[in-house]
Amino acid sequence: MEARTDVVLAAVDVRKRFGALAVLDGVNLDLRPGEAVGVVGPNGAGKTTLLSVLAGSLAPDTGSIVFKSRDVTSRGAADRCKLGIARTHQVPRPFAGMTVFENVLVGATAGGRHRGREAYDLCLEVLDRTELTQLANRRAEGLGLMQRKRLELARALSVEPAVLLLDEIGGGLTDAESAALVETVAGLRDRGIAVLWIEHIVHVLMQVVGRLVCMDAGKIIADGRPEEVVSQAAVIDAYLGGGP
Repeated sequence: MEARTDVVLAAVDVRKRFGALAVLDGVNLDLRPGEAVGVVGPNGAGKTTLLSVLAGSLAPDTGSIVFKSRDVTSRGAADRCKLGIARTHQVPRPFAGMTVFENVLVGATAGGRHRGREAYDLCLEVLDRTELTQLANRRAEGLGLMQRKRLELARALSVEPAVLLLDEIGGGLTDAESAALVETVAGLRDRGIAVLWIEHIVHVLMQVVGRLVCMDAGKIIADGRPEEVVSQAAVIDAYLGGGP
């Protein structure tokens, strides 16, 4: 399978096993610039494993990962980050003992390609975009949940990614916080960043994504327009609690 030229990131027949368990079982998925794709499915469906394989922190057993028509399967997470693939984690992982600004600066310099004043200006822009400017000098370990999630997002954006992989960034937030997050992610999509977003809160995803993918037992069982996917019997049975 050859990746199309309008695809920024693709998983091609990706398979991953942990012992006897097939966590990813022939997954094919592509993502285009400025496209927001949501990924749903029950616990254990393989969603986060897929994100890890795309980001390069986990190698597939077979299959390939293609970024901008280049096979990057053998390249690790650090290299892919520098190429323009950034991710967040379900549990925020800020650098303790450092300020919010310093956390973002690490991303801009170590994960990105910026130095000096250029890196400083980029960090200020990212902090403004993620509504963290007023907290720039706050120690990261003292942040609340929404602020930590925004910092996780800010660090990913500091590498100026072409692809942003989000892992349940909306989990644990209030309705107002989720609404603010939706606005932020929609703005990133509108700037041309390709977004792949794993989220259990389906109604939040539906406000941002133009395409929804449902996984179950390591396979993609549905891929299409969100309102069509959530109405499919296989999706209802696997994820939304329908049918015996």
